Amino acid sequence: MSNQIVTEACAAVEEAIVEGLVVARGEVSAEGMGRDLPLPRFVTGLVTLPQALPRQIFGLATQLVVPPGVRAVVHLPGGEPVVYEPGSYWLWSQPGAVLVQWVDVRRRQVQVGPIEGFSCDKWRVRFWLVVDVAVSDPRLIAAHRQPLDALATAVRAATLAYIERHSHAALTGHEGEQGGMDGPALAILERLRADPALAGLEIVSVRVVERQGDERQIEAATAATVAAARIDEALRVEAAEHRATLQRLEARSAVEEREHSLRLAATAAMARERLLAQQAEVQQAALAARLEIVLAQIRAQTAEIAREEQLWQAEQARLQGEWERVQQQLLEAHQTDQQVRLLEAQQGVARAEGEVALAAQARQNEHALALAAVQQQIAEQRARQAELAAERRAQHDQALLELHLRHEALMAEQMQKLEAWRAQHAPAASRILGVVGLEVAE
Repeated sequence: MSNQIVTEACAAVEEAIVEGLVVARGEVSAEGMGRDLPLPRFVTGLVTLPQALPRQIFGLATQLVVPPGVRAVVHLPGGEPVVYEPGSYWLWSQPGAVLVQWVDVRRRQVQVGPIEGFSCDKWRVRFWLVVDVAVSDPRLIAAHRQPLDALATAVRAATLAYIERHSHAALTGHEGEQGGMDGPALAILERLRADPALAGLEIVSVRVVERQGDERQIEAATAATVAAARIDEALRVEAAEHRATLQRLEARSAVEEREHSLRLAATAAMARERLLAQQAEVQQAALAARLEIVLAQIRAQTAEIAREEQLWQAEQARLQGEWERVQQQLLEAHQTDQQVRLLEAQQGVARAEGEVALAAQARQNEHALALAAVQQQIAEQRARQAELAAERRAQHDQALLELHLRHEALMAEQMQKLEAWRAQHAPAASRILGVVGLEVAE
């Protein structure tokens, strides 16, 4: 018997030594570490019941494996609870029981409904809600007895509080800035986040998935809405008919006013055309009179030039007669000199020749000087008269050219004004004639 006890003790010590060596070397697998752990069963929906972890290595250490999506709240002997993230841990502690609670921190949807209440105007309203919730503090949730029941109770209370503060129309539809599907969800979300009974829970979102009002109120509101819509449609049609009548009257008034203005414009255009025609005739008459005056001046100047030409020709004839007379005098003097020379030759050849030669030479010089002076005067008078005649002809030609250009410019300007006036008033005149023709046809 004692041998058996010794054998069992030796086997146990040997097994403990082998297990300690394996643990010290890190040769323990995850499958072996989690094989003997119980599967979590969340009795409150979020937290399991406290469980005692088995001790190993002569009761000095405890193995802890935390799966993903779960937090472990470990209660060590004589200490505060400690939260562990997903992973594998060896816990070394003083002798005593090591308790653990598994907290599900995965986000979940909690459906609450139907929630039935009375609106502020005493009509029955029902809501169906979906709340997205997650665990924010595993310690608080581990100490909570019924966290999901507390969440459902808080959602019902917040929903009833919202229902009793709003009317049936705002709860079943959208009335002004109140109501709609988002209004109740946001109000309930704010109240749940401020509720101290939900400490440790994170309210992610609240959604209204269905709402139902009182059928009697909905039927009455529908009938009132339909009646109001019919009245609005009748008023809209009547207003449209009134607007159409006013528009027809305004169009008729505008047409009559336009016809009157067109008649006035046509009358003014005809008067303006007659005035322009008269002005054109007056201008043409004035231009013709001015041309007659210019032509008379030109004829007077031409006559003056012809008279001066006659005077010049007479002066030329006079100078030619004077020149011929001087030539005759020279011829007579020559003949007289010959006679004197013949007479003196008879009296004395030597004395007579000298005297006659001196006298003839002196007279010839005098006649030559007189003839040269007369020829120079004639040439100067001819040059001066030719220059004056050329200047007068150039002035007359320039005056004629300027008068001709001025006449052409005036005629072109008058024609442009007449064409512009006709182009400007031709459409109006044609429209007036068309309107008058239509009125006559009517």
